[in-house]
Amino acid sequence: MHSPSRRLDRTTALFLGLHIVIMFAGFSILGPAFDFPEVLRYPAAERFALFSANSDVIRPTYWALTMTGLTQILLSVLLHQLLQPHAPTRALLLLVFGTLAGLCQALGFGRWVILIPWLVSEAADPDKAAMAAMLEGAFNHYAGMLVGEHIANLCWAVWLAATSLILRKMPGLSAGFGWCGLVLSALMLLLAGEQIGVSGDVLDVLVAFGFPLLGAWHILLAIMLWRRNDAASFPGMGPYVASIGVLLFAGMTVPAIL
Repeated sequence: MHSPSRRLDRTTALFLGLHIVIMFAGFSILGPAFDFPEVLRYPAAERFALFSANSDVIRPTYWALTMTGLTQILLSVLLHQLLQPHAPTRALLLLVFGTLAGLCQALGFGRWVILIPWLVSEAADPDKAAMAAMLEGAFNHYAGMLVGEHIANLCWAVWLAATSLILRKMPGLSAGFGWCGLVLSALMLLLAGEQIGVSGDVLDVLVAFGFPLLGAWHILLAIMLWRRNDAASFPGMGPYVASIGVLLFAGMTVPAIL
């Protein structure tokens, strides 16, 4: 029988891995099926046409991405329980902002599951097409850009920073791993600025390399939690675990830059 702390470690590890795998799988599917994320800047009529052409793939993919909002909330609760004894204030911050990030993320993705299919069907009527396009544009800017991207990225940045500040001081865990999380939290802040006019070619580079690094960071933390034998210290990354991180980063980066 595993101890309660061991079960908490492994449960958290499983949800860390599940959460990030669903996110990256979803984005990988939406790229060819829906021209994501460029499609979000297309005219509404073009989005409707692309959505209708591939709705059998797009709609369930967005449903899965909506569920990552819930896994983000669950993950925040589990990490709070795991890290709260080591830094109560920072653990409370990761709980609050991780929950908010998950809620905003679910609202942003969820519109594609229920609202957009209805608007697409309404737009099929020429008399309603203009109104449907206006409503879709409004929800794209509000539920998508404001809630699902801007506020969600701000909350995700705070969640990541609070989590990383605790991990940076954990026995047996490389301080560099915590510093990497802090750098990634700064990336999320930069991405949050895109929706309020902060732009530039550098954002494309940050997305191409930063998101794969974020994915690898989640997976490595999951592996180290899974291998941890007690609540006091981590087993350390070691060359084999580090190699897994490098391979994951390369595997997610190469397709994005080809």
